[in-house]
Formats: sequence, structure tokens, C-alpha cells
Amino acid sequence: MRLLCKFLYLSLIMPCLASAEPRPGHMVYLRTVDPSIEQDIRYAGAHNFTGHPLDGYAAPECLLSQEAAKALARVQTALRSEGYGLKVFDCYRPSRAVADMGRFANEPGDPLKGEFYPRLDKKDFWRLGYVARVSNHSKGGTVDLTLTGPDALPADTWTPSAKPVDCTAPYGQRWHDGALDMGTGFDCFDEPAHTDNPTIIAVARQNRQILSSAMEKQGFVGYSKEWWHFTYTRDETLNNVMDFPITPLAASGVLDTSNQLIVVTSKNWTDTQGTAQRYVRQGNRFEKYQASFPVVLGKNGLAWGKGLTRVDQREGPLKREGDGKAPAGIFKLGTAFGYDSLADTKLPYLALTSTTECVDDSQSKRYNELVDGATTAKDWNSSEHMRGMDELYRKGIVIEHNMPASPASGSCIFMHIWRSPTSPTLGCTAMNQADISRLFSWLDPRQSPLLIQLPEQEYEQLRESWNLPER
Repeated sequence: MRLLCKFLYLSLIMPCLASAEPRPGHMVYLRTVDPSIEQDIRYAGAHNFTGHPLDGYAAPECLLSQEAAKALARVQTALRSEGYGLKVFDCYRPSRAVADMGRFANEPGDPLKGEFYPRLDKKDFWRLGYVARVSNHSKGGTVDLTLTGPDALPADTWTPSAKPVDCTAPYGQRWHDGALDMGTGFDCFDEPAHTDNPTIIAVARQNRQILSSAMEKQGFVGYSKEWWHFTYTRDETLNNVMDFPITPLAASGVLDTSNQLIVVTSKNWTDTQGTAQRYVRQGNRFEKYQASFPVVLGKNGLAWGKGLTRVDQREGPLKREGDGKAPAGIFKLGTAFGYDSLADTKLPYLALTSTTECVDDSQSKRYNELVDGATTAKDWNSSEHMRGMDELYRKGIVIEHNMPASPASGSCIFMHIWRSPTSPTLGCTAMNQADISRLFSWLDPRQSPLLIQLPEQEYEQLRESWNLPER
């Protein structure tokens, strides 16, 4: 009864905290640091052990401390070089959500017991270590996640009518979350979910080891009762429990962690030529850096792409595979690539070979990825061979559009060398070789560089709300 009264008391004071506690400056949205990490934030919906969205989850977003987010991005980079990737289920958790879990455990009803805890009484959650009264998630450095890869079964779309299947059932029978076989599903309150449980099959045990090893190398420590649970240990300042609500990522906040911008604008949606201007952060403002330079865009102009901002409700065309349009929006810049074995750049660099391909087949598990066609199991019918007979890709930079990839939303988008000042691209942003060489030497991943690409009218309409610099 004392515990129940405690949670009832918390439920009364939490509404006051919602307006009293803003997001601290050290807490960032993971997608602004690495949008390639997939997100399936379970507590923002009903597909979790409580059967309802938890208090404080007003948006399905992963937030972490800036240092923890950067460390997780390094894990992702290392895993992607081996053909794997990350998908997060939960990150920062408001303390009101922890209280919500407590209320659930003391109230009647078990809507999803059959999936998440078929052999457990929910009143034993705390005693057995599956739920904490004070969670490290509320301190900003803990994350629940899994491992993705080309051998994973495609993710299913959950609905309330879905029949619960035991989270310890064989891989092909339990819920398909789009990840590799980890031995159990996420939030599986049962002994097979214990990290070193000896009863899981060899493949699942190996996948857990791959995930744990990659996380540990970047300062994350696992939890013995939950294979998916890791806490960042290289930031001793993460001691305070927080309760600010998780809200949708505002476009104005996307630029908060960036110190380098490339702004590309065109006259209108269908224009194939544009102007690029670099900016550097000076305090709270962005100032122009050196002179602007010309670029060419897609042969059919621009269309809203899938980047760091949500644009579903905005007017204008949407980017699709093969539409000949360059993506509009805000995008991270990824790997640099080229014909030379080494390059003068701080960006990660990929030396192209005769077998390097970019997969543009939407049905492929490698869609929108650069792969070595000689060593990668081929499941695609269409790709772009990166080392052709011309000089277009002698130097280039990946624009992180449609990451993680949604089928048919566009692929293989780069900055690269143009054929001429009047020759548009198939969907990329191209420029003079001297200008892309300057970008190679200027861009610094430690400064979180971003590309902003918009028609002039949209840029002016969005400048204040997105906190964009003056052109």
C-alpha cells in the first residue's frame, strides 16, 4: 500500500513538472547526431509490456546526452563497416514514465502478458530486476537497442489486434521487429533474456556478442538481466534524474549541435541550378564563410526528401526513387569517397574500386547502401557502379538522405563533380571539382556539418521557424 500511495502521489505532481522542466542543453535528439540508427520507440505506443503509451512520451523520439549519442554513432559506424546496424527501442525515459510503470504493476489487467511476461506475475517486476524504481534511463545515458543486418526478417507493423506470441518463442514465430535473432524479443521478462543465458541458440548468442562487443568498445556497459540494455559510462556528470517530456523534434532544434552548414538554394522547385553558401557558427549565430559557388541539381529540380526534418504536411513534391529530383530539407553529410587511395579530408573516406556499387533496387536489403559487389551477397537487380569511365565520382560526399532506407523514397544521393555548369544530375548536387575539393578539406565531422537544400521561397518561409541563417 505504501508503494501504491507513492505512485499515486507522483501521478498528482507530474503534471506540474511537465511545464516546469525544459529539455536540458546537454540532451539531444539521436536523429540529429546519426539518422541512420533506426528507431522503434516502444513506450511512445502501445506495443510494450504495459499495453499503453507511457506518460511523458509525446513523440517516438530517442534522446540521449550529447556524449552518449556521439558514442552510439561511433558504434553504428563500426557496425555498418561489418554489415550490421543498430535499432533503438528506448533511450531517455522521463521519471513520470517510470512512475507509470509502477502504477501498471499495481493495477489489474495484463493486456500483453502473453508476449512480454507469460510466466511472470507483474508484481515481481522489481524483485526480479526487470523494472527499476529509479531508472538510469532517466539520467540520459542508457539505451535499449538491438542489432540489425541483412539476414534479419522484415519488421512487422503492430496493431492492437495482433495476437501476442511468447517473446521466448523461436525467431520465426515471435514478433518480427526487423532485427537479427537475439534469442528473445525486446522487454522479454524471462530468463532467456539474461545476457549470458546458456539456453539460447548459437546464432543468437553470437549476435549478442557482436552487439555487446561493439557497445563496450565505446564505453557502454550491459546489464545481466536484459541483453538489450546498455549504459554509457564515460560521462560522470550523468547523475541527475530528469522528467522533461519527450516532444517532437522541432526543425529549429536540428541546427543546435551543428557548427558548419552548407546552404543550397534554387529559384523554384523545378530549377536545375542553384547557389551554395558555407556558414560557420559564431556563438548563437551562423556567419557566411568565404564566397558562394554555383551548383547543379536534379534534372527535374527538387522534392522534399527524408532527412532530419518532418515535411509530410508541407506543400511541394515528395522525393521518390528515379524521379530525377534532388532532395530538399536538412541532411547530415556522411562518408567522402573518390578514386584516390587517400584524400585530404577529415571526413571518413572510402576509396572506390571497380566493384564498389550503390544499390538503388528498393527490394534489396542493401537499398541505398554503398557495397563491395565482389564480396556482398547479391540480392539486387539494379545498382550504380561508382567507378565509371568519367570523372563525376573522382570526389564525392554522401548526403544522408533516406537513412534508414524506406522503399522507393530515393537512394544514392551525393555531392559530386559536375559534367558542366549547365548539366543537371539524376538527383544529386554537383559542382566544380575545385569547390568539392574545398569542401573535402573544410568539412569536419566533429563540427556536425549539415546540408540545407531548399527553393528560395520555401527557405524564406521557413527561415524563422527552422532558425536558418540569413541568405
